[in-house]
Amino acid sequence: MTEKQPIQTDSNANMIDGQTIIAPQVIFSLAQTAALSTYGVVGIASRYTGRDNTHRDPHRGLEITLFPPDPTDSTTGECKRVKVDIHIIVEYGVRIPAVTQSLQHQIQYSIEHSTGYCVEEIHIHVADMRVSQHE
Repeated sequence: MTEKQPIQTDSNANMIDGQTIIAPQVIFSLAQTAALSTYGVVGIASRYTGRDNTHRDPHRGLEITLFPPDPTDSTTGECKRVKVDIHIIVEYGVRIPAVTQSLQHQIQYSIEHSTGYCVEEIHIHVADMRVSQHE
């Protein structure tokens, strides 16, 4: 019977025992996908110009801020906290309050369900309206 040897890793490898690290880009992608799949949202706008940046540079209209767990808060004491700021373009003719409420739920569910992080704040800025072009 042979004895099991511990796994050898390269000295340059970053190995952290018992932790899963989620890159901020993953949180960004989850929020972006949730936003663009929400009924009534037709794009992500630049927070500087209000123009559509959905495909060119969505980073200008979507900002994710991560905070460490807050041990003094019993509801979020064990999870990383997330704040989302998003600037959107909505479809002309939709009820804006209904779209923003739906978007908040979509983003919160997507991030919390996929990562286990706690979404503390979601700020939605409606930058523009656009008549949708049905093909």
